[in-house]
Amino acid sequence: RQCLECHGPGKAKGGLRFTDRQSITAKLDSGERAIVPGKPGESELMHRITADDPAERMPKDRPALSEQQIENLRRWIANGAEWQKHWSLVKPDRPEPPEVKDERWVRNAIDRFVLAKLEERGIEPSPRADRHTLIRRLCLDLTGLPPTPEQVRRFVDDDSPDAYENAVDRLLASPRFGERWARHWMDLARYADSDGYEQDRWRPWAYRWRDWLIRSINQDQPFDEFTRDQIAGDLLPNATVAQKVATGFHRHSLLNREGGVDLEEDRVKYTVDRLSTVAKTWLGLTVECAECHDHKYDPVTQKEFYELYAFFNSLDNRLIKAPQPDRIPEVRSARKQFEAARQDYIEANADNAAFQSWSREVAGMDDIWTKPDSYALPTFNATLGSNLFLQEDGSFLVTGWVRPGDKLDNYTASINTPLEKITAFRIEVLTDPMLPDHGPGWGKNGSFRLSEVTVDSSPLSNKTALKPVGVEKVVADYASPKHGIKKTLDEDKETGWSVQMPGAAINAVDRAAVYVLDRDAGHDGGTRLKVLMRQKGGEGKAKIGRFRITVTSADPEQAARQTVPGPMRRIAETDRDERTEAEQARLLRYYHATHDRKNASYVAFTEAFRKFHDAKGDIQAMTVREREDKRTTRVHDRGDFLNKVGPPLTPGVPSSLHKMEPTHDPPNRLDLASWLTDEDNPLTARVTVNRFWMRLFGEGIVRSVADFGTQGRRPTHPKLLDWLATEFRRIGWSRKKMLKTMLMSATYRQASKHRPELAERDALNKLLARQNRFRMPAEVARDQFLAVGGLLKDEIGGPSVKAGSHRRGMYLKLKRKFLNPTLTTFDMPSTVTACTRRERSNTPLQSLTLLNSPLFMDAARGLAERVIERVPEAGKAQDGDEAGEAAEKVAGVAGRIRLAYRLALGRTPSEADQAELRSLYEDLRRMYASK
Repeated sequence: RQCLECHGPGKAKGGLRFTDRQSITAKLDSGERAIVPGKPGESELMHRITADDPAERMPKDRPALSEQQIENLRRWIANGAEWQKHWSLVKPDRPEPPEVKDERWVRNAIDRFVLAKLEERGIEPSPRADRHTLIRRLCLDLTGLPPTPEQVRRFVDDDSPDAYENAVDRLLASPRFGERWARHWMDLARYADSDGYEQDRWRPWAYRWRDWLIRSINQDQPFDEFTRDQIAGDLLPNATVAQKVATGFHRHSLLNREGGVDLEEDRVKYTVDRLSTVAKTWLGLTVECAECHDHKYDPVTQKEFYELYAFFNSLDNRLIKAPQPDRIPEVRSARKQFEAARQDYIEANADNAAFQSWSREVAGMDDIWTKPDSYALPTFNATLGSNLFLQEDGSFLVTGWVRPGDKLDNYTASINTPLEKITAFRIEVLTDPMLPDHGPGWGKNGSFRLSEVTVDSSPLSNKTALKPVGVEKVVADYASPKHGIKKTLDEDKETGWSVQMPGAAINAVDRAAVYVLDRDAGHDGGTRLKVLMRQKGGEGKAKIGRFRITVTSADPEQAARQTVPGPMRRIAETDRDERTEAEQARLLRYYHATHDRKNASYVAFTEAFRKFHDAKGDIQAMTVREREDKRTTRVHDRGDFLNKVGPPLTPGVPSSLHKMEPTHDPPNRLDLASWLTDEDNPLTARVTVNRFWMRLFGEGIVRSVADFGTQGRRPTHPKLLDWLATEFRRIGWSRKKMLKTMLMSATYRQASKHRPELAERDALNKLLARQNRFRMPAEVARDQFLAVGGLLKDEIGGPSVKAGSHRRGMYLKLKRKFLNPTLTTFDMPSTVTACTRRERSNTPLQSLTLLNSPLFMDAARGLAERVIERVPEAGKAQDGDEAGEAAEKVAGVAGRIRLAYRLALGRTPSEADQAELRSLYEDLRRMYASK
């Protein structure tokens, strides 16, 4: 810590680096050796740190080392200067809990580790907290909500020896537990409901990952599986919808959809963010420091950074249909009926001569269409802010701002191609499972309306010299009777091309239109083509949901005859016996929808298809999937994504950690997830239990919870941390069992009262001689007021809500550009990067917020109404009713004060509290009476 600034990886003054044993024992520029193992007197290091001359003494421009530090170094050198890995990089061995003097205080192994340190220093632990405090503490820690009077009574009046454990079990089983602990994980995932940056578009489906998270935690999914599903759920064989939804963990990075953005630069940014988030969350390491150069403090090289980067470099963002879990049985039933109908459809048309002749004709067509070589900048621009996801096949999947409306929306696709001759281009509008009724449009039944199409061309060598190119002829494979393809050329924005089939319940068929140009649009050295697609919204009109543009240099008449979409041609080329059922049914549906819409088997199958689609509902989820065409990963010189150097890299992990044993070639994210939770991994279990500890005790055993590297804090109780880490594995990675172990300890149950006698000896309470006291997180503080005021809604999960809602704070819409001001006042973190530990501040603004916010005023009014309604103003409350029990059957102002205390704080007021509030009540009553 004192030396690395001048003698570290980035700087080696005098030829000395304190990075490895070979460096510190080698000859320096001066000819001396900093360390001669076994000989402190011959070691230049000892001479320098003990020198009287300020010019020679080290460290320079810093306070001199203490006598104890100097003695530690002397002894270390005398004992051979053994060089070990940093403690956190060594696999934890399960330590034996130490013997202690006061066996009566011990509840489990945790207490032995804590008490042993206290006894070494002659410190006694604090007494157990009173029962009212314990039940409130448990409720806040496990559910984030205050205890109800009934919960308090049930615990306080329970004299059985298992009363406390029973209370813990009840709270762990509460569905509110999943909400409370999901909020912690959302901080790590940098969850938000918008993209960020200037436009900051909403993400309407972000909440589906949050729903999965709550459900997973409530079900106590083992942490290794919890890890696997979020890192690589999409790669699992026969992955379920839930496992795919879990990969939404990767989707909460910022996304820039502004015009002129370099999409590749933005993709690299969020790929780096995904890697950094995974490393911080599971490993507690700052690997992002190695993006531009070797890590200056931890053993992670730049090459190793990009080997980790390679695990995420071939991810594509993807929206999928994701019905709520309670609808899964309905979906399964519809799927079974759909698959049976598909088989019947295929069998009914197996020997259809017209279809077989048509498919042979399509298969025999020349392959004349060329995908773009690359995309110019901006690749894509939508004037109303729709988002684009570039797919592996070169198509654009349109998401985001796609609502119907009267405004004109322009899609601009700028493509680069090496072709020097271009006679025509083709626009394919493609189906996709995420679109309404599978698309290809965003409208009802998957419809769309394309109003106008124009094209400009320029040489690749001078991309600014764009000139318009005319269209001689346009043909489509299909068009609605009143909305032909030629209307995309009539310069009337109110007309346009549609593929809506009359009377059809669902479209779900790929379509294509070929635009034959009136001149060669190509240029020597390659061509840039800019295609502008105008779409006028309004009643019965909608935008295209997925499209692809391809070009050709073939004869114009040949191009005009090839209107069959590329996906259909690829299926037709496949031998009939080698097609899957899904492929065969897709080709048949295209044929019938284009040439024979009245075919009875086609109509029946389309209806079954629609029912299956409807069963899955309109709910979608943000997920990722692996590209079949992998991107090549190389080191980015100085972090510059445009300057890639060295040979292609295979996905890998830092050599300073345990070896990966992949089961795939090359290694993929499933291998990474297994490596993270491998029994030899020294970090994941430690990092995770340390965060659990921080949530319950206010500070982690390692206080730098995000940094387990050389610049992080050493653990206050190293053996306790290792015991917890190994115990976490032993109990099957169960979050609930691990938390229960911590909650059942006497350490957790201690009173939190400040102890003045320890102010000098342990001011920060590192030895845990008492329980810590710390303010609630922002959302929990807000929830307290709503719950106490009787306003909090019980609904769990579902879409995010506006700030004025009475749902829990974790469900409020989080717009990155404008975070909720009330929550930020109480230190809710930024959603830009992963947050492992929230700051806790105390400011006058927090008090002003509580006094003036309309929501808190509503909650105060709600509490007053609850109290007035349940406790009569005079006389006694009725026996047996809730008011009577809660207020101990005391009516009037005294009874109301008692009930208010029990609702808000879970205890009865002291005499001093009672007197002060009674005095305030009388003063306010007189003041209002005089108005």
